[in-house]
Amino acid sequence: MGLLDIFKKNQPEKSSPAVPKAESADLPLSEDYAESLAKTERIDTLLAVPAAERDQSWLNQFLSDLSGASFSCGNPQVVAGKDGFPYFQLLLPKKGAEFQSFVISKMMDDFLLERGFGVVINAGAESPEWVLTYGDILNLHLNGSFFSAESAFNSDTAKAIVAEQEEVMVGQPSEALLPAKTRRLLRDFFELNGILEPKILLLMRKDGEGMSQELAFNITPSQFETEEHYRNMMQTVTWYLPRHYSIIGLSDEIFENEFLPL
Repeated sequence: MGLLDIFKKNQPEKSSPAVPKAESADLPLSEDYAESLAKTERIDTLLAVPAAERDQSWLNQFLSDLSGASFSCGNPQVVAGKDGFPYFQLLLPKKGAEFQSFVISKMMDDFLLERGFGVVINAGAESPEWVLTYGDILNLHLNGSFFSAESAFNSDTAKAIVAEQEEVMVGQPSEALLPAKTRRLLRDFFELNGILEPKILLLMRKDGEGMSQELAFNITPSQFETEEHYRNMMQTVTWYLPRHYSIIGLSDEIFENEFLPL
């Protein structure tokens, strides 16, 4: 699924997890929002390039300017995507017009991470120019960019089960890996979907000569009506996390003393 697919209009699947409702933002705004108009102009120029001509160089420049560019906001400020999650609407300002400046790198710590918002750029009738999940914003906060190429997280989807004799280490994710405000949002999300005592641990697994890591939650297929519902839940959780993070569901009986409340 592409970044823009979540805003195409259709009905959510019956087994889709419940997500927080979009609401009016009523947001506190810092007085030190600097208008980075040079970056705004570059974003405007880049978005005029036809999609078929947007190469890696285009992407690198776009993402480099995106976090520091000045935008105006949409009305309403917050909308729900096809996935149901709330997105703050940003628009390219009209040339020559005065506007209140919104800058993602400032908004991030002012309210986006605390309130659990993603960001959508120029959401129109057909499809938006760009979509950032909460996890993309979180990665900007943690690592200085929306996406990370290098990662210690497990990328082997075949390792979705912990073998009985597998060599593992367990601990708790640090604030630098999963901030307290994100843990709270995840806890609220799980509780909204009937997981009343959500727990977490950081699982480190032998991977060749090194170790890879995963976030483990105490959720298993037995807690859901169908296997599909469980898979949808696991997929939906990733909206809150940087895209290179990997997650796994485990019974808390396996690591009874290591699992701690979110």
